[in-house]
Amino acid sequence: MKRTIAIVFATLFFTLTLFSQGTGENIEDETGRILRDSRGLDIFLPETIERVVSLSPNITETIYALGRGSTLVGRTDYCNYPQQTGQVPSVGDLLSPSVEQIIALDPQVVLISTLGQLQIIDALESAGITLFYINEPGTMEGTYQMITMVADILSAELESEALIDDMKGLIQEVISKVRQEKPVSTYYVAGFGQWGDFSATGDTFLHEIITLAGGDNVASDGSNWTYSLERLIMHDPEVIILPATWGSTFEQTLEAFSSFEAYQGLSAVKRGNIYDVEADILNRQGPRSALAVKLLAQILHPEQFK
Repeated sequence: MKRTIAIVFATLFFTLTLFSQGTGENIEDETGRILRDSRGLDIFLPETIERVVSLSPNITETIYALGRGSTLVGRTDYCNYPQQTGQVPSVGDLLSPSVEQIIALDPQVVLISTLGQLQIIDALESAGITLFYINEPGTMEGTYQMITMVADILSAELESEALIDDMKGLIQEVISKVRQEKPVSTYYVAGFGQWGDFSATGDTFLHEIITLAGGDNVASDGSNWTYSLERLIMHDPEVIILPATWGSTFEQTLEAFSSFEAYQGLSAVKRGNIYDVEADILNRQGPRSALAVKLLAQILHPEQFK
């Protein structure tokens, strides 16, 4: 009888806890916490997190930027920044990391930023591994939200406040320098050549980065990273941002781009206004996003940064 009563009370406590999550606030008890991820799911976490596997490069960068690199016990092959990540075991690539290796690392939580790995997600959850999904809007405000979520998981709230303040300060510094300047028509090359043209269209995070840096993104009228050669030629941008393609140097990428007949009539190609910015800094929505704004602004408005 006493055992039955104990079970009933335990069930009631668990039910009440679930209903109380509707407020959207973090819920804590004496043994752990419940935090809400980007799916809107409430995830139970230990009070102190000491073993994390990150399956996303921008989340990995955030962990280190918050001073919590010691908690990282696993990463993907693409988690290559900062340099210390090289000392952390890799569990494979982004799309098909090794489930067995992740389980063997015994993480308290696995952080993911894409739901495209459904089989892996199902396998890890079936093995009792806690998954926390972090994928906030593709804006600077969304970047701050992402950093805050990682900080909440790792109990690094003060560190996140300082990091976000620094990022906002750097962006404001750039804005103050370029706000009076005429925006420079800019085209970001995400892909080129015989397979088509891809760029930072108006619905991407990079569109906001270009705009904040004092650029006029000529691909803003495109969507889903896809752009047409005809519109690129029509807009004829003043500046082209050309990150090195995977496995190539900037010089090799520049040679391939400039020698492609379709691009040779562009003013930026004729004048040599093609610049390299490290793709990881531009593409990863994370702690270096404010730096991306400054690096682009230095290219587009060099006279303001002498």
